[in-house]
Amino acid sequence: MSLLDDVSIVVTPNGYKAGELYAVVPVPTEGAEEVNDKDFLLTGTQAENTTGTYWTTGTGWTISSGTSIVTNGAIYSRLSQSLSFDLNSTYQVTIECSQFSNGYVYLRKPRGSESDTTLRVDAVGTFKFTLQALTDIDEIALSIGEAGTNLTISSISVKEVLLASADMDVTRETAATRVDEDGLVNYAEVLGDEEITDGDFPTGTTNWTIEDVWTISGNSANGNGANGSSQQLVQSSVFTIGKTYKVTYDIINYVSGSVFMPNVGSSNSGNQTYSEYITATQSDFKITGINFYGSITNISVKEVTRDNVPRIDYTGGGCPHILAEPQRTNLITYSEDFTQWDKNSGTTITLDSLISPDGTQNADLIVASGSGSRVGDNVSIVSGNTYTLSVYLKNNGGNTSITIGSYTTTQLETITINDEWNRYTTTFVASSTTTSSIRIISSGSNINLYAWGAQLEESYATSYIPTSGSTVTRNQDVFTRDGIGSLINSTEGVLFVEMAALSDDGTNRSITLSDGSTNNIIQILFSSVSNTIRFIIRVGGVGGDNLDKSTSTYTVTDFNKVALKWKQNDAQVWINGTQLGSPDTNSDVPTGLNDLSFEYLTVGNNFVGKVKQLQVYNTALTDEQLLQLTGTSGTDFYESYAEMASALTYTIQ
Repeated sequence: MSLLDDVSIVVTPNGYKAGELYAVVPVPTEGAEEVNDKDFLLTGTQAENTTGTYWTTGTGWTISSGTSIVTNGAIYSRLSQSLSFDLNSTYQVTIECSQFSNGYVYLRKPRGSESDTTLRVDAVGTFKFTLQALTDIDEIALSIGEAGTNLTISSISVKEVLLASADMDVTRETAATRVDEDGLVNYAEVLGDEEITDGDFPTGTTNWTIEDVWTISGNSANGNGANGSSQQLVQSSVFTIGKTYKVTYDIINYVSGSVFMPNVGSSNSGNQTYSEYITATQSDFKITGINFYGSITNISVKEVTRDNVPRIDYTGGGCPHILAEPQRTNLITYSEDFTQWDKNSGTTITLDSLISPDGTQNADLIVASGSGSRVGDNVSIVSGNTYTLSVYLKNNGGNTSITIGSYTTTQLETITINDEWNRYTTTFVASSTTTSSIRIISSGSNINLYAWGAQLEESYATSYIPTSGSTVTRNQDVFTRDGIGSLINSTEGVLFVEMAALSDDGTNRSITLSDGSTNNIIQILFSSVSNTIRFIIRVGGVGGDNLDKSTSTYTVTDFNKVALKWKQNDAQVWINGTQLGSPDTNSDVPTGLNDLSFEYLTVGNNFVGKVKQLQVYNTALTDEQLLQLTGTSGTDFYESYAEMASALTYTIQ
């Protein structure tokens, strides 16, 4: 018997989308489609060659040409279809909204129970809801939730969930950066579908509006440089105003002049691929040429989503990890534009002089030959609070000894920089409540360096938060997955995590399996006690914890492989190939485990840290298997889930 015979959940740095981190195992399985005429393709509400109707439409609902349209319908008016649900089974409901103006509709719960207007369809997009048939359900229904609602539904699907997914829901509601596989600092983001039609001009001027100085041939738009100050290359109705997009295009056959996009400050020239992020202020896509002599092709526009996107982080190189961080605010208001900072008269700052750690040319050059050179920003700090200043620096032939920190409260640290980009940090406890000069260079001489990405935050350093004129807050990452009781064996099993803390900061940071409350839990956490990993089994919420073990033998900021096994009268803890103490022969087991969370539920204690792999087993593994699972040296272990899968000829799909 191999380990893979018993693994029921595997979460690794894998695929993702906005709001969801995909699990490797299990591969979810769904039953057949339950809805008749799911795409509204039949005429009116009448099913062809069938007695009766599929859809019933209330006031304001109409069905036409493959859509169901709500136009100023009466509140609570419904679109419904009779279906037969199996009692206690779970169903996936998927609703496609193709057009939206205002209001919302919501998925109704079974008749006789309360309405749940949180299950909303209130924008263009795909909405997925899980519906469990705990009572008799005889229909699928959408209700209008607000008077004046106007939207279009293009599809409603209902399928029974035969094998649940362990994909984790991710909530953050803000953008956040990470280090990607190329070592670049950038936003974790998801790109939408292509918004441009004929971006390489396969059909000439079709879909494009051009001025007469442009010509289109050879799969490119060509400028002849003879037009003076402006050329316009336009495609209509590409953007939705207020949304953010990634725009890419190639300049080829370049001779002279430049091109730029409205709302983007810089102009581009020379043969290469250009990439811009813009927030749309108009619906039309435009590229303007300034005496441009050359060609443009491969134009692409895709909507960018950054909120709630999970972060797969490669900090330090090697295998990636899932990054979960606490809420933080960058108190520096101009993190990349150091011309906005205070400096002495002998110091010069040149914008956008070098490629920065984010891969674009936006790092500033700072030069000063005399003594007493300084570059600082005034920030309010509070007495007794801990702050960490971080900044990316790269020497350009100047002094390698630089002093950074809080000048006003004389809490400075001397660092040594080199000719590679590195992120330097200094931590201090504010000695007074004041407006302090936070300096990346303080009283230096012979300064010649590049700077980028300054950040001041309370507590320890976290991932970079860009700012451009105001402070910016990144919310906490929250990872949860409920309704997966079929994947967790409450009677026996193992929770295994390879994890590292961001800091030994004196807080509790938990990963739990639970019944949705704190009554029945399997819990692994970084303890509030320094460098301590703690393991808890709680049964019935009565009389405290059934099992509570901890160890301070390990450094929590290092990656450790930890496993908690539960079984009646045989609970065990394993760390890095070693069993912690003896098995607990008086242990009980929890009931109703159906929730996996990077938190301790109602009490909080959200997990913040790094996770390389998480696995749940539905049997209590043997000592030999636990050694294989958690070992860190020798031959009786696997470095990663991928290595284990390969060794045991397991195929990941």
